[in-house]
Amino acid sequence: MKKPLFLAFLSLVAISSSGCFINMTAMTKINDDGSGFRITTYTADGAAEKEEVLKYYILPPGGEWRLNQYVKDSPPQHIYEAKQAFTDVNKLAPDYYRKGAKPGDASDNKFSLKINRGILFTTYEYEETYKDCTDSARIRKLCDSWYEHSIETAAAETARAFPKAIKKEKAREMLEAEYRPSYEYMAAELTTKGREAFNEKNTQFNARMAEFEKKYSAEGFSAIFAGYIISADKTSDSKAVTEKLMAVHASIDKQLSDYSTAENGANYDDAFGVYGWPLFMGYSFDISVVMPGRVTEANAGKIASNSAKWEFKNDDFLLKEFTLRAKSRKLNLAGIGILAAVLAAALLVAYKRERKDK
Repeated sequence: MKKPLFLAFLSLVAISSSGCFINMTAMTKINDDGSGFRITTYTADGAAEKEEVLKYYILPPGGEWRLNQYVKDSPPQHIYEAKQAFTDVNKLAPDYYRKGAKPGDASDNKFSLKINRGILFTTYEYEETYKDCTDSARIRKLCDSWYEHSIETAAAETARAFPKAIKKEKAREMLEAEYRPSYEYMAAELTTKGREAFNEKNTQFNARMAEFEKKYSAEGFSAIFAGYIISADKTSDSKAVTEKLMAVHASIDKQLSDYSTAENGANYDDAFGVYGWPLFMGYSFDISVVMPGRVTEANAGKIASNSAKWEFKNDDFLLKEFTLRAKSRKLNLAGIGILAAVLAAALLVAYKRERKDK
């Protein structure tokens, strides 16, 4: 097995690109009364990426496509832009809506705005929550399915090739002893850390993956069974056994490759939510909001006067919700005017009373 199913799966995670093949940007402008508008843009770096957007996303209504062919050394960009006005942002429909594999599954976003009007200040609290339709249980289910199929296929083919020397149950037991510990470790890392598990600084994970790959190689596979088969069948020749195991290895490799092709598709999108397949594709999200008054607090990377901007990295949505938060405060001129008038009236009454007393 040059690259058996689960190992190929992990390798694709490790090498998948962080380039921006599909980029989403959105800008929300909020007025003093809570009304406003939102401009959403999807940029697809090529015709295939545009087809992916059309296939997997429900785009905000009212937009239109345009073609940008003037980016040097880049394919033509297909750009979809929509502007949605709102009187209440809480009722705004999601504009990031990526369909999952099953009806009802979707990675989407929701909006919230609270306005607290005081005498001196009006405060605004804006939230935008992105939800990934997957969870660690779905990813683990997919991992287990790949692993179990790999072990079952390898055990069955080995027993079929050496019916006198080894039973399927024994072959499975030997494979499990070699592969299960590394598999459990790597699957746990993947479902808790996502792409971060493959960070070059994670030396333990990288070492375990290298060990796993070595055992899954043709030589590693043959080494698992050769000694046992030769001792169980005294008439066997060691060289012939090794050569036959190599042939078994090639047969298993072909079956697992065919299985991978057949399985590639909706079940991966279902398991990996926002990023779909290829795994954890680094589609970028740049979201900004322009608030009434001055932004006083935000969990954004960039804050400038009355605006906040978020630039997301690969794993920000993986396996969880991610909420953008921004608060702003604006002087209530009408309230200040009323307060000043009341204060002036009080001072006038006090002055007149003092004059009368004299």
